[in-house]
Amino acid sequence: MKLLVTGSAGYIGTFLIKRFLKERSIEKIVGIDLLAQPKAVSGKNLFWVQHDLAQDGWQEKVLGYGPFDAVIHLAFKIRSPYGGEEKIKENNLGASRNVFEFAFERKIPKLIYSSSVAAYGAKKGNIDKLLKESDRLEEKTSPYGYHKRLVEEMLQVLFATARPKTHVDVVRLNSVTGPYGQSLKSKFIGLITFLKKILPFVIEANPAWARQFIHERDVEEIFWQLLGRDARPGQIDIYNAAPPSYLTARDIAKLLGKRVLKFPSSLVRPSFWLAWNLTLGKMPTHPDSAAGLIYPINVDGSKLGEIGFRYRFGPGDALLGNI
Repeated sequence: MKLLVTGSAGYIGTFLIKRFLKERSIEKIVGIDLLAQPKAVSGKNLFWVQHDLAQDGWQEKVLGYGPFDAVIHLAFKIRSPYGGEEKIKENNLGASRNVFEFAFERKIPKLIYSSSVAAYGAKKGNIDKLLKESDRLEEKTSPYGYHKRLVEEMLQVLFATARPKTHVDVVRLNSVTGPYGQSLKSKFIGLITFLKKILPFVIEANPAWARQFIHERDVEEIFWQLLGRDARPGQIDIYNAAPPSYLTARDIAKLLGKRVLKFPSSLVRPSFWLAWNLTLGKMPTHPDSAAGLIYPINVDGSKLGEIGFRYRFGPGDALLGNI
């Protein structure tokens, strides 16, 4: 099997490639990313292309390694820099469009797109509910979730227009973490770092808030099983990816050995706005993402059972980085 993996230098890209390189059935992996090949991923069957997916030219480069049996599209700019939200949106949409059209035009049998549950949007109606794949994507403000929603909508339009022979799987991941991710050093302050290493407490803005965490090992297995099943040309399948249980702020505090700080929900957005502007965006507190600290986005990930997948790790295992 020959794979093209976009976003190959990113967190998920690196641990997926590490896993795939161990599989005998993988003949070749071509990774493409804005960044150079990291030392963390190497192998005789791994080839690297450094290029911006939103800019043409990469298609010809990767075709020299093809044809491909599957494309895994992970590339996505998660953080919107201070004052640069519109530019990031254009890049995310442009890069995704190019990847989707590449797969469709070249009749690549499989395309797996890594989406996010953030596309559903954090709202009051989510309380005590596990969202299903059939629920509407309604995020309109939080940049990351909004971009993910727009890309999924674009994918549906392109698929309906092109009517490709490609079998598309959309995987809506919840918060991915584990020992590998928590060992990485990044210039960005992520949610897990914020929870585990920076704050001496866990904020509770709403007792009904909760979050699911999915373990890296489960994510590896999901993508591997999707790659391994027979392609069904001209079909799109959508899967939520998250274990069935979730953690409240109090659950997280107990696991981390920290105290709970009750915080008025009415002050979350003003606080986010202040932190965002004072740090010029270095703190991951975009004001339009404030609802994510007040309302949950938890999903029913049981549909993956249709492909034979079973979760091995719970949200606590993922958060603590257990193996």
